[in-house]
Amino acid sequence: MFNIQSLKVNHNRDSSLSQHRIYLFLFLLSGIAGLIYEVLWVRQFAKIFGSSTYGVTIVLTSFMLGLSLGAWVIGKIADTLNENRLIRLYIILETAIGGYALLLPFILKWAETIYIGFYQIYHPGTLFFYGFKIMLAFLILVIPTSLLGATLPVMSRYIIREKKWISLNVSQLYAANTIGAIIGTIATGYMLIPNAGIRLTNFIAVGLNFTVAAVFRYVSRRSATSTSTWREKQTGTAGTQVSHPLGMVQKAVISAFLISGGAAMFYEVAWTRTLSMILGTTTYAFTTMLAAFLTGIGFGSILYRWIPSSISKIRLFSILQGIIGLTVLMTIPAFEKLPFLFLTFNMHWGDTWLNLQFIRFILAFLIMIVPTLAMGILFPVVSSLFIDWTSHVGSRLGKAYAWNTTGAAAGAALAGLVLIPGIGMQKTIIFGAVLNIVAGLGVYMVRIEISLFRRGLVSAAIVLTGLLLVLNIAPWAPKIMSSGPYIYSSQYEKVLDRYRKATREDKTIPQISEWKIWEMVMKQYRLLYYKPGITSTVAVMERDDGVRFLTIDGKTDASTGMKSDMRTQTIIGQLPLLFHNNPEEVLIVGLGSGITAGSVLTHNVKIVDCAEISPAVIEAATFFANANHNALKDKRLRIIPQDARNMLLTSKKEYDVIISQPSNPWIRGESSLFSMEWYSLVNKHMNKGGLFLQWVPSYLMDETDLKIIFHTVRSVFPNLTLWSSGSAGDLILVARKGLPLRLDYNLISQKIKHEKIRQDIIRTGLNPMLLPFRLFVMNEKKLSIYLYGSLKQPLSKNTDDRLITEFSAPKWIAINHNVDRFLDPELIHGKVRDVMAIMDNIKEEDFLHILDRKARDKEGVIKQEG
Repeated sequence: MFNIQSLKVNHNRDSSLSQHRIYLFLFLLSGIAGLIYEVLWVRQFAKIFGSSTYGVTIVLTSFMLGLSLGAWVIGKIADTLNENRLIRLYIILETAIGGYALLLPFILKWAETIYIGFYQIYHPGTLFFYGFKIMLAFLILVIPTSLLGATLPVMSRYIIREKKWISLNVSQLYAANTIGAIIGTIATGYMLIPNAGIRLTNFIAVGLNFTVAAVFRYVSRRSATSTSTWREKQTGTAGTQVSHPLGMVQKAVISAFLISGGAAMFYEVAWTRTLSMILGTTTYAFTTMLAAFLTGIGFGSILYRWIPSSISKIRLFSILQGIIGLTVLMTIPAFEKLPFLFLTFNMHWGDTWLNLQFIRFILAFLIMIVPTLAMGILFPVVSSLFIDWTSHVGSRLGKAYAWNTTGAAAGAALAGLVLIPGIGMQKTIIFGAVLNIVAGLGVYMVRIEISLFRRGLVSAAIVLTGLLLVLNIAPWAPKIMSSGPYIYSSQYEKVLDRYRKATREDKTIPQISEWKIWEMVMKQYRLLYYKPGITSTVAVMERDDGVRFLTIDGKTDASTGMKSDMRTQTIIGQLPLLFHNNPEEVLIVGLGSGITAGSVLTHNVKIVDCAEISPAVIEAATFFANANHNALKDKRLRIIPQDARNMLLTSKKEYDVIISQPSNPWIRGESSLFSMEWYSLVNKHMNKGGLFLQWVPSYLMDETDLKIIFHTVRSVFPNLTLWSSGSAGDLILVARKGLPLRLDYNLISQKIKHEKIRQDIIRTGLNPMLLPFRLFVMNEKKLSIYLYGSLKQPLSKNTDDRLITEFSAPKWIAINHNVDRFLDPELIHGKVRDVMAIMDNIKEEDFLHILDRKARDKEGVIKQEG
């Protein structure tokens, strides 16, 4: 006969298991939404506070402090509620998070008004202003982040029914939420923001919150029991649970958990900064690195269920802290090998953009895997040590989460703003490892059941091991770390191909490994300056022929190479100053080597403001003093240590000339300086008739991306003209505010006669008198035909909501794609009659008269073509 009672029990178990899986899935969806919000809010706040490390750190710190506060406060409240009220509370949390996210864009508009008004009225000092930013960010984010932080303790309090399953259930919830964060990271960085934009992505996250709330309400209401039955399920008896005060070991554990939270952020910040020099500075590269970090933590939480219950959790906690610290120390030397691994993998499998993403993930994951797995196991271990009864799951779990998150907030701020600029990435990682080891030893030493002799012996062994590892860690070679394999991989492969060809032709040439050849290439230059700054790692190197170049995160952003960067940097500074009738105040976006600023200062200007957020770049520019005419000592130059957008947002000043020369549009942080909102802000801060210049590279770009940038600028400056710097692929957009561009050749000629100006141009190899004719490419009419003449569908614009080129341009790096039509400066000259059509006080015969015979013959060809 069938056992009816047994069937009922099995049915109830299956039903309970099914509901538990549903709750885990809902918490995974909640994790996806939470990560989407974090990414979106950082990007949205960057439009107010700036995209500098300071601005991002302020937002992330406020975000994590809010999580901490919500977990602590609402976690306590959860323990006082019965089942129905817990259900109601969780529904309110998810709904309120989504509702606040819908309102946040309007709140940010209000915050921007307050932010601008505060700055313009009080003109606060740097520290006071940062304090105001932190307060404003925290006030805006405290509600939604507190609600986000409360979801874990409230959900845990609801689903954990028996004491023996506390740590396992916590590990499952933590794993589900972390896996959701991984999915959210990849989906947001690779699909949602690139294709849907910020506003629509926000709606998707809100939809996830509302869906979680609705499904949770439906499932929980169907399974709801009476209050007495629910409490009996939790305790296993009808008795009352007594919550004991924290013991010495528990206090040591929670303190160590706070320290390890800070150490974890040291690693995340320092690893990301270091890996960006090897894997790239695009948004995709940062997304991949974050995904690798979260993947280790997520799998660590899953692994917890297979750890034997017989292992002492206090002992396990200490072991895990030791594993994190020691393995982090062991992986430090591997960073110096990553550029070679990247080049090797890229040479064999990096022929497509998608393959490049897998290479990035694998290399980042190899570095992070063991420490992050241990980090993922830590949280459920702490929950098992910290939570005695189910009746205080909310308060104890919330407290543990709050301490760890508070440590993480402090770690993020300390690493990004103090340690990395002060001692560098490598020593910051070492410092974090020491903290983990100290945290583990601290908990181990309070275990009174172990003899003092044994505790001392084990501690001495671990300290000695860690000390030996630290002492044997050699400093990273700056030349290797600044070699830029992510951007110059094709060049390294060409060197290897040339060497292989030479060895085939000449058998006397010794056989050398690929890595050794690449190392020789990386170390061939003399290092003059190297500093991991607050925003980026900056280096200055010098070739044997005396050419110096400045690298930022491994990518060369300026040099004294006469026919390449030197020419572009000089022309960017000279062209608008030659074209403007009487420029007095100039703004330059980005200092670089200071050569552009030096060229501007050859003119009779009163003030040159330069927005430069990196103190390291300012220091590096001093090594280019001969090339930049010692610009940094000119009293007319004022370095403004702010993000350019943030600087203009809070300023009332207007300029005669604004020169925007950020790095490539695919670099994270720089990409916002190619948006319509940026150009509108520029237009607002220009005097009537002022000139705007935008440098645009056509290399490592697709023509569609190039046209999107041109179209975006043209939407604000309709009278746009296109010029060249005379170097391969370097294009220059010039427009006059509110008016068509008209050039006075007499005025240009008079300025060129000034010795400093003339010599500044001559050093580029260009004829000063022919400059407008040599560099002209298209007037506004021809540029309009180029942009829209053969379009099958309307061009899109770069906007803050959807920065198209930030996500599309990086895809061309993998195949080293360029816009070929703009690579040869000799072939892109515009027609003479087109440039003379916008030029006053010159006749065609006067122009031909100043040409030499060779140039006249060439001009004759151009004239016939015209």
